[in-house]
Amino acid sequence: MKAPLFLLVTVCACSLFCSVPSAPASDHAAYCAAMRCCLGETPPGCSEQDCTETDIPKTGSYCSIFEDLQKRGLTTDASQGRQIFRQVSGPHRVEYALTGTLPMPAAVMVYLMNDLPFSTQLVNAYQKTAYQASYLDASRKRFAASSENVSGVFTTVLKNEEQTSALYYGFGTVEILAWRLSGTALVLLDFEETGVQEITYTVRCMVFPHNAFVKSILNFILFRKAVINVLDRTFRSVQDSAMAFHRGRREPITHYPAFQTPEGRQQIDTFQQVLHTAMQEMPAPAAPAAQPEDQH
Repeated sequence: MKAPLFLLVTVCACSLFCSVPSAPASDHAAYCAAMRCCLGETPPGCSEQDCTETDIPKTGSYCSIFEDLQKRGLTTDASQGRQIFRQVSGPHRVEYALTGTLPMPAAVMVYLMNDLPFSTQLVNAYQKTAYQASYLDASRKRFAASSENVSGVFTTVLKNEEQTSALYYGFGTVEILAWRLSGTALVLLDFEETGVQEITYTVRCMVFPHNAFVKSILNFILFRKAVINVLDRTFRSVQDSAMAFHRGRREPITHYPAFQTPEGRQQIDTFQQVLHTAMQEMPAPAAPAAQPEDQH
């Protein structure tokens, strides 16, 4: 049940596959003009002259991310909200998106997303990977994630009440051959229960290249396909692990060191109970329709 691996790899991959020097947050005038144009807001510190900046695109596609962030509850009242809105106000943005399904109830996904260190170890046990994740504060909003060539620190900025919609913002580093590259990413995750033991997910990753030339590279079809393929493989790995656990395949867990400690065994027992409860609460399949009697 490795669903959160998607988060670790997605956030890392999105900020790191596009791990070219990130563009600085948009200048003050562009930020003010974008907020006025897209949301009809005049943020604190913005003058009427600031809000008339003419260099921003002023199109529906440009404004869609502002509207999405606002619907999720992001505001300029907090410094992090202002930082994110300033970042998306810049002229260079690249977005990667992926949708799909996973064979698990929403309650199981929520549980896994709320315990990333456990989920990561579960992924490692089934996939023989070496991902690491740890929380950096008591609220579990900030977390660090890493693999062999990727590392990063990210923040859970927003979640809805049902915890089926989330916004993450982070910075990561990747090493490729002789290159060590860094980048900033905004990740939006949404999922919903669409069937018996099935959820549909959408993940959108937005990165902010330094200039138009780098943006063209990140949008190049082969580069874009490489990013999407990595995300897709991650989700297929999630599915494989989810089905393995659900079907009772426990050998990888019994031989994985992290789950041999009393705490590790307790984590598995708790997760098993969550899974059992979620499955029990799923509606029973509808009975087949009665067939009319054969009349002669």
